[in-house]
Amino acid sequence: AAVRRLGGDGARLAALAGRVRSGDPDNVEAQAARLYWPLCFGSDFTRDRDSGGVNARLNYGYAILRAMVGRAVCGAGLHPSLGLHHHNRYDAFCLASDMMEPFRPLVDTVVAGMEPCGPGAELDGAAKRALLEGVCGRFAVEEEARTLWDIVTRACSSLAGVVGGARRGLWLPPVEPLCGCGLQGDGLDDDGDAA
Repeated sequence: AAVRRLGGDGARLAALAGRVRSGDPDNVEAQAARLYWPLCFGSDFTRDRDSGGVNARLNYGYAILRAMVGRAVCGAGLHPSLGLHHHNRYDAFCLASDMMEPFRPLVDTVVAGMEPCGPGAELDGAAKRALLEGVCGRFAVEEEARTLWDIVTRACSSLAGVVGGARRGLWLPPVEPLCGCGLQGDGLDDDGDAA
């Protein structure tokens, strides 16, 4: 979805997504990453958590998202260290890492929409503010304008329902940023309705 929002062709990524199996024994996720990052940030981009620039912006956006999801996981009555796929005895928030995965492309879209987005990108105060505003903006979900906090909270509550036996499936609908990437206003009219 992020690649499509950024004007790219995600057909090869969609084909790879259909091949992912539990535990990813064929390493399809790494194959997809090699296609995904250049589509989002250009052919010279390499995802490196220890680098600055766009990588630092991604790290900061993911930290905001992970904190939001961690809070929602706890609010839903789930234990944040009991992950579904992420397992690390040094990470007290494995479940937050699991639940944030479907929302990472939203951060990627916000970062890709920031100026400058390339070698000159910095993680300064203005970039941090733009990331916070973008991630905490409004998103379109099920024909409504909602905050990401609301969407994440509802997804975590649905997981609690699945774990507790009250639900059969996880609520994870498609989520689209309003106004392109969430940075040019919140996409709402004066009454707070989707524009």
